[in-house]
Amino acid sequence: MPDLRDLRAIVVLGLGRSGSAAALLARRRLPDVAVTAIDEGELDIAGPSYAELYEAGVEFALGHAAALPERIDVLVKSPGVPNESPAVQAALARGVPIWSEVEFATRFLPNRLVAITGTNGKTTTTELTGAILRDAGVPVAVAGNVGYALARLPLEIDDDAVIVAELSSFQLEHIERFRPAVAVLLNLTEDHLDRHGAYRGYVDAKLRVFENQDAGCVALLNGDDAGVAAELATGRVPGAGERGFFGPRPTAGPWLAGVVDGVAWVSVDGDRRELCAVADLALRGEHNLSNSLAAAAAAAAVGVSPAAIAQTLRSFPGVVHRLQVVATIAGVTYVNDSKATNIDATLKALTAYSGPVHLILGGHAKGSPFDELAAATEGLVKQAVLIGEAAGTLEVAFARRRATDPLGATPYVLLSDLAAAVAHCAATADDGDVVLLSPACASFDQYRNFEERGEHFIELVNELGRET
Repeated sequence: MPDLRDLRAIVVLGLGRSGSAAALLARRRLPDVAVTAIDEGELDIAGPSYAELYEAGVEFALGHAAALPERIDVLVKSPGVPNESPAVQAALARGVPIWSEVEFATRFLPNRLVAITGTNGKTTTTELTGAILRDAGVPVAVAGNVGYALARLPLEIDDDAVIVAELSSFQLEHIERFRPAVAVLLNLTEDHLDRHGAYRGYVDAKLRVFENQDAGCVALLNGDDAGVAAELATGRVPGAGERGFFGPRPTAGPWLAGVVDGVAWVSVDGDRRELCAVADLALRGEHNLSNSLAAAAAAAAVGVSPAAIAQTLRSFPGVVHRLQVVATIAGVTYVNDSKATNIDATLKALTAYSGPVHLILGGHAKGSPFDELAAATEGLVKQAVLIGEAAGTLEVAFARRRATDPLGATPYVLLSDLAAAVAHCAATADDGDVVLLSPACASFDQYRNFEERGEHFIELVNELGRET
């Protein structure tokens, strides 16, 4: 296992947000180390990232020339780069250590770090935890999968700041020594099967968040989640950190945040301390109750008082692209849930509405079947609007339901893209209906990321408002 002081040549693979930050960090903090950035895709060499890296002295190998150089001590891999990449395969064949950007960045960071992972709720819980610390006067930086690369932080924050990081399975699969002071596992359901090949590989990557924790660390797990419970039952959860649980239905074990008689509480030094009534939480829905309890437990673990935690829990406004109400036009409410990039996230979103829903689904499928989703829409969804690369696969699932139960099955329609879907919903929705973009798919078929998809939805809705 190489150490930073042993390195003479680093290769950074992938020049997106994380990779660019890692390459710049290497040049600024390791001036005597040769840094080469390679990218096997198309890169805008006129863009600001390329110019900054070029000026810092980073060497480049791009496109067809993006082969692994002969001189290399470690490969720093961006999370978006799959393991099938030729450069990754070459590194494995040559025995070159592979670090994720998270592994590389945190070797420069002495800060206490709260790592939050799971299938759904990561962004909400990460932003909420960061807000709790910020409101309590604790120096804090929020980074990771939420859009701000961890590799930028060593150049920008003080050592006393607490880092709250949202981490995906992609970011965790190539860690080596990464050890968060507090690690949070929100839930586990199928996701990213197209990348990991099977549920087992996906879960194993998630569980790595705990593997290097020692007795001075805290591991927080959702005690109400079936996926988490299954891993605990088989003894697969690694690490030696102090283990505690959160969730709305506390049972046996070291429960650190829960609900009793409609009141949320958090444990401080073994004592239950009331936070606020569940009805007073700013975030609504059963899934957000778990997210709020997770954030409360994490904040308490780094020393925030229950009173300060409660204050933010009552006022937190939520995050963009997650059940974000965009507008109400002609009595129809338009909701942007573009962050719902898997089936379980969309199922949770549907529980937030009791009225007629026009559900926009589709994008880049991740390998999970859609039959459960098609069945779950029945009685909740007025019509499903299927778009994007996955539209045909979604149609098969909805058609199977219609063949089984023609009267109870959810009506559906196939359309070309998001613009056509919004226009169709606007034409068919009635006063009191909800148009919900909750795609259950990634965005990469037609957009760079879920943020761009959500922003396009917002633009389309705002245009509707101007026309009304």
